[in-house]
Amino acid sequence: MRGARTGPDQENVVNSRRRRKARGTVPGRTRLEVLRGGAPEPGESEASGVAGERPRGRQHVRSFVLGVAVLMLGTISLAVWSLHRGTVISAVERRFECAQATWGMVEEGVEFDGIIVRDERVYASPIAGKVGLLVREGDRVRAGAVVAEVAKDEARQQVEPALVSAREELARLDAYARSRLEELKKQVASCRLEVENEKRALDRARASHDATAEGKHQAALVRAESELAAATERLERETKSLEAKGRALAAKVEEREAAYRYAVCQLRAEAPGLVSFETDGLEHVLTPSAVQDVTPEGIRSLVASPVRVGDGVEVAQGEPVFRLVDNFRLLVLAVLSDEDAAAVASTRVRVRFPSTSDGSFAARLVSAGKPSASGGRVVLLEVSGFPGELCNVRRARVKLVTRTTSGLTIPRRALVRSHDEDGVYVPVNLGVVVKRVEVVAGDKDTVVVRGLKEGQRVLTNPSIVHEARVTIWR
Repeated sequence: MRGARTGPDQENVVNSRRRRKARGTVPGRTRLEVLRGGAPEPGESEASGVAGERPRGRQHVRSFVLGVAVLMLGTISLAVWSLHRGTVISAVERRFECAQATWGMVEEGVEFDGIIVRDERVYASPIAGKVGLLVREGDRVRAGAVVAEVAKDEARQQVEPALVSAREELARLDAYARSRLEELKKQVASCRLEVENEKRALDRARASHDATAEGKHQAALVRAESELAAATERLERETKSLEAKGRALAAKVEEREAAYRYAVCQLRAEAPGLVSFETDGLEHVLTPSAVQDVTPEGIRSLVASPVRVGDGVEVAQGEPVFRLVDNFRLLVLAVLSDEDAAAVASTRVRVRFPSTSDGSFAARLVSAGKPSASGGRVVLLEVSGFPGELCNVRRARVKLVTRTTSGLTIPRRALVRSHDEDGVYVPVNLGVVVKRVEVVAGDKDTVVVRGLKEGQRVLTNPSIVHEARVTIWR
């Protein structure tokens, strides 16, 4: 063990401590704290210097907690904002009207209002009376078919029972005559067969020189020939009698039918065609032979007055009952400008009727009139087909097809014009993207474009993008 310091060494230690105290340094404090001016107050102990570091530790903890709180608040605010924005965008997207780019065909051409000219005949009532329709509207009938009847009720009630009775009596006579004459013919055939058998038996008896058999068959042959003569006479007599009765009943029926025709008139189709019970008063003006001389002023002055005849309707003598239309011939009459008339100058063209469900039809130019003083010229086209919807239509929208283009098609209303370029809005997450496209061809409703993929969706109501302030991504 070392002994305690004494003498000069002890004095040096004491002096050193006094010098350090005079300079302001205290054991237990670092040099950094001294440089920062953290000298303790007079009378402060070393223990108080160590305890001074604890408030700074708590300050760091508070700063960390505050930073975490600010970060969490920002995260929550961003989530709420995103949720709100997503809800707003979803509400806007529900207002989006979209269509897919699909492969299709667009027909370009000229559209105009045409006058439908049909090859048709009007059947008028020969008498005044009540109409009875025997076929339906639009039915196709054969030549000779009864289409309608016009009857006078009082006269019909008087003559119809007698006609029905005469027809029934004639039918009964016919049935009896067929049955009776068939029976008599069978008797004659049986007697003739018996005669033939006896003749063959007689020939065999003579060949065998059997006198007894020969006498027997000779007597049987005489009886058979007598029965054949009687059966033949009976057949002829009853045939004449039944024919006389039949002629008498037929005359009676004809007489009753004449009286019935005076009371009930039947209208028959003279040729095959479509039946329509609607007339418009222009059937005698717009005929295939007369329309070539019609002027533009005459076409513009045409007024149709459709009238439909129904079952049980009273008509006067000479009033139209139905039309019979040749559905293999259809003409279209129109007044066109010189530019549009030039489009139909070719011998063969194709036309479409937008109001019908059928496709396009081949057509040829029949005639093209000279330009009139009021403007335009009359053009007459003959169409190879006959859409059923045009049976009762006088004016129809007609499209003359001049070019057909295939490709990816979209609705024309989806196009947006910007900086002299065409484009479309393609929906994406939280907004839309502008897609530039090239319009190849189109009509008033549909366009063929390049720049899209098949099945790609485009907005068909692009105005919603600016109305709802939807984000447009570049």
